[in-house]
Amino acid sequence: MDYQTLSNEDNEAFEGPDQTLSPFVQYETQDDQNNNEKQLRWSHQKDLDDFFIRIYQYHQRHGFSCIVLSEIFALVQFVFIVSFTILIVQCIDYPLLFRSTPSARNLTDKIQIDQVIQSPKQCLRNMHLITSICLLLSFIYWIYRLSRAIYNLLSYFNIRTFYTQALDIKPNELANMTWHEVQQRLIIAQRTHHLCIHKANLTELDIHNRLLRFKNYEVALVNKGILPPRIHVPILGDILSFTTGFKFNLRLILFQSPYAPFDQRWHLRQEYKVHSQRTALAQQLARFILLYGLANLLLSPFIFIWQVLNLFYGYTELVRREPGLLGSRRWSNYGRLYLRHFNELDHSLNQRLNRGYKPAVSYMSSFVNYGVIETAKFVSFAAGAILAVLILLTIYDEDVLKVDHMLTLMTGLGVVLGVCRSLIPDENMVCDPEQMMQLVLAQVHYQPDSWKDHAHKDYVQTEFGQMFQLKYVYFLEELLSPFITPIVLCFHLRRKSLQIIDFLRNYTIEVQGVGDVCSFAQLDIGKHGDLKWFAPVRVKTDNTIGITNDGKLELSLMHFHHANPQWQMPKQCEMYLEKIQERAMENLQTSSILQQSLPQMQRSFYSDPATTSTISNHSVIPKRLSNSNSYTHSTHLTHTTTSISIQPPTSSIIRSDASKADLPYKHLAPLGVLSKIHAQTYGLSDSNYLSSTLGPLQGLPGAAQLDMNVSCLFMHELRHKYKHGEYEELQNISEEPIPETRC
Repeated sequence: MDYQTLSNEDNEAFEGPDQTLSPFVQYETQDDQNNNEKQLRWSHQKDLDDFFIRIYQYHQRHGFSCIVLSEIFALVQFVFIVSFTILIVQCIDYPLLFRSTPSARNLTDKIQIDQVIQSPKQCLRNMHLITSICLLLSFIYWIYRLSRAIYNLLSYFNIRTFYTQALDIKPNELANMTWHEVQQRLIIAQRTHHLCIHKANLTELDIHNRLLRFKNYEVALVNKGILPPRIHVPILGDILSFTTGFKFNLRLILFQSPYAPFDQRWHLRQEYKVHSQRTALAQQLARFILLYGLANLLLSPFIFIWQVLNLFYGYTELVRREPGLLGSRRWSNYGRLYLRHFNELDHSLNQRLNRGYKPAVSYMSSFVNYGVIETAKFVSFAAGAILAVLILLTIYDEDVLKVDHMLTLMTGLGVVLGVCRSLIPDENMVCDPEQMMQLVLAQVHYQPDSWKDHAHKDYVQTEFGQMFQLKYVYFLEELLSPFITPIVLCFHLRRKSLQIIDFLRNYTIEVQGVGDVCSFAQLDIGKHGDLKWFAPVRVKTDNTIGITNDGKLELSLMHFHHANPQWQMPKQCEMYLEKIQERAMENLQTSSILQQSLPQMQRSFYSDPATTSTISNHSVIPKRLSNSNSYTHSTHLTHTTTSISIQPPTSSIIRSDASKADLPYKHLAPLGVLSKIHAQTYGLSDSNYLSSTLGPLQGLPGAAQLDMNVSCLFMHELRHKYKHGEYEELQNISEEPIPETRC
């Protein structure tokens, strides 16, 4: 594959500083020499990836003061865990504490704390060899953490100065600024300070490619089926292994270690771009993976001890207080990568998945195992009865608590009772799996084609459960990760070395001013677009150009446009989104998504009572629009739906723990589906009804998100219609699935 620099129409020749283009930059003096010194300070950053990542993290971590506190408390927490563990293992006289010796049983007075805790000299004298080794390793690791923290703080102090001088953002203003605003100032600062000397101007896509260079590769590896490894376990079947430890090792192997394919953050080694070297490089990569696996195996006992301590100290009290926590769910590491768009930042992904959490819980709750429910009811009844009697006895005489293990028994019964009750569904709950899956899809944006109209099937629930896993499964995976990760590296990832090498060669391109990036991250719909998702027809060539699965590229393009509406996209991308808009207008009367999604999405997004919808028996689409000459082939609407008009949301719709800086961009994107309907409606004279429905959306905090959700659902609906033969011009396209290992 030839590696050519992608052209950018916005690139201009380097013409030197242009201070007139930077209205945000303020200087302490008007002296030209001082101005030039400040510009040169930020010019030509050696590692622009790291610089941009720290700019983003500085914003997301709420400024320098919070970062300092976070680093300090992380160091103190590590010291606390190690010292407290040594205290309870080595420095407590347990025979005296439990009165297990004759001399201890003869004591009549209360045992004092200083009697139980041994002196430091006694602790050191009685310390076991294994404990000494663990303490030494902990001290070495803490020194590394300390040096890393000092380096980070110095770097973030430099970023703080950059925010103040180059971006004109004071520390007290940061909490009220969105990342979109920071990004726009960063683009303007490039024109004055020339952070990147290879390009005069930076685009939103350039910044995202640098922030998410390696993350985009990981998303693509999951999308192409190369990751995650699947382990076949007897009885249980195939299990996806994508633990946090495996992710850490994968990042080291492919991107950050001295022998990784990337010798720098932004450059893939030249030999990896040569087809004739693929076999030798695959063997070399397999050896490196084996070495990492053996190193993980050697360190696995120590990592396991740390995992146990971390989970025990962090979750034991919470599980005792809320036993149902173990039965709750979370988005798995695999699910977060499968559902992530190309060029999607962390805070945007978290917002989407958080909004999809409740519909996902409702969907999984619609599958019940009646045998488990009956068992849980019986155990809950028995445990509750015993606990009730013990509580009554305790109220009558508190000496009951002095009985051996009585408090432990009551605590255990409470935990069992909480777990059992979490397994019993609400008897008043009525769930429709198809409807719940539709709500989930509206927020998370992705699902395999095989799930459509099969949301009630067990295999769909099982596959979705791999993305939306139970928390106790997550805890078990993380506990066993030190022993599972070496096996996965040595026996599963090694086998895919050749596929990884081919993937890096085939899907890496060089972009001027950015470096080597995953080609999918360029959102080049003309090169990687899927015809089954209505991408433009490509000119046939001898080389098969890879496309993404499940509409990943097409939906990522739509999402990036909504997140960055000012981005000047390539002409083919613009034509593709306009084509989706045209399809929306053609299907205005027949699309169930366009008829029903708007009221449903508004009720889902705005949950505040002050934004209660007004229901009326009207069609969402006015009759005049349905009879428009431009779309005469649309059929007449045969059913009515509920419309909704919303008031400006109050502050109560914003979660108390959500940062204001994380709210989505508030304006409708120009090439979104709702934007087209909005523009078409306001161009008509008698569209008062739809105007009152869509008009209030413009300018609301959730407008862009609502538009993206409806656009996503409509694109999936188009894909489903094509699959059932409703678009004759695409019938010659093969419906065979793309092989998972195809590169």
